[in-house]
Amino acid sequence: MKVKNLLFISMSAFFIQSCSNDDIVNEPEEPITEEPTTEEPVESENSAPDAFELLTVENEGSDIELAPTLTWNAAVDTDGDDVTYKILLDTNTTPETVLGENIEDTTFVLTTNLERNTTYYWMVVAIDANGAETNSSSIFSFSTKGISLAEVALQENAAFSARRNHTITEFNGKLYLIGGEGDSNTFKDVWSSVNGKDWTLVAEELFGFFPKSNHTAIVFKEKLWVIGGGNSDVWSTSDGETWTRNETSPGFGSREGHSTVVYNDKLWVIGGTSVTDQKNDVWSSEDGLVWEQVAESTQFSPRADHTTVVFEDKMYLIGGMFIENFSSNFLNDIYTSTDGINWVEVDPTTIFGVRAEHTSVVFDNKIWIIGGWQAVVNEMTYEQDVTTFADAWYSENGIDWVQISINEAYAARLGHATTLFENKIIVTGGLDLNASANSRTYLNDVWIIE
Repeated sequence: MKVKNLLFISMSAFFIQSCSNDDIVNEPEEPITEEPTTEEPVESENSAPDAFELLTVENEGSDIELAPTLTWNAAVDTDGDDVTYKILLDTNTTPETVLGENIEDTTFVLTTNLERNTTYYWMVVAIDANGAETNSSSIFSFSTKGISLAEVALQENAAFSARRNHTITEFNGKLYLIGGEGDSNTFKDVWSSVNGKDWTLVAEELFGFFPKSNHTAIVFKEKLWVIGGGNSDVWSTSDGETWTRNETSPGFGSREGHSTVVYNDKLWVIGGTSVTDQKNDVWSSEDGLVWEQVAESTQFSPRADHTTVVFEDKMYLIGGMFIENFSSNFLNDIYTSTDGINWVEVDPTTIFGVRAEHTSVVFDNKIWIIGGWQAVVNEMTYEQDVTTFADAWYSENGIDWVQISINEAYAARLGHATTLFENKIIVTGGLDLNASANSRTYLNDVWIIE
């Protein structure tokens, strides 16, 4: 009986389980579909600008202006990016100094002057909008010009008449030409110019009865001063047009062929001829009105038609001439002084020939000597050989002198006038005394040394 019950229970459990399995409905599985994939776009790599060439200043160019224009080919960017440029220029063979950057054009004009007689190297870097860079295909070099006389005159025939022993001075942004002489006439006139080429008459007879020749003109304490010229007078102007003669006698008497400089905030008058005697005295003034004799006689010999300049905190006296036994004696010695009393002779290693009626200026940190003349006794004929110079010399130390080349169009001259104007040396007029041709030619031209 127990066995039957157990069998019944087992069969019932099996039946119930079977019924349960039959009741389960299997749902059809939905097909699995993959989501479509979108590929990320592959970013193309930025390309630097293409190679490009420098144009001007041409490679290994010489005698180049001090503020040249640099040009180059445009660099093409294959990505279409905007391209700007950076310029590097200095004296290194691979330049490192940035002259300009963010330049959109292919031309660059220097706005400040480079050094003279210097070799420079330059290159350009093209830069796209993403900062990719390409250097110019090469590095160019060029050498700047030295100082030289212009090939042609700035003015061959100026409005003022031909003359010598005049002065030219820069004052208040203008050039003022004053006085002078010819063979048969002397001048009292004043001319002005804003460019050295075009001249305007300011006054025709300004200095009263006496003309002005072999005088000096100089700027001091915001005035233009005219001193001497065969007389003992001193004139000044604050505008170039209205002139005043100082009522006080300067003390040094009649004077011509002297030199005048501004040094240590004083005016100095040095040497020259008084009536017939050459002097080696020195006078100074703090205001142009009251004058003091600093030295009655100095270490340099009496002379006239010399020059004096201020260079490296010293006064430099150069050349000139004196008359002895009715003969002219010409000099090329150089003396320096820091007080006007004590003068020390310079011992040059190279030197220009003896001369007088030359001009001197300080330009480009150098002393310049221009033109003049000499009459030297020929040891063979015992006659005087007269030479008028068409030359220019400079020195960086007063000891070593270098002569620059002068073109044939520039005439030899003495008694000309020289000044500085707009960073140039201006040379005007003078007398071309040609002994071999037995000719005397007065000049009214204007030349530039730069």
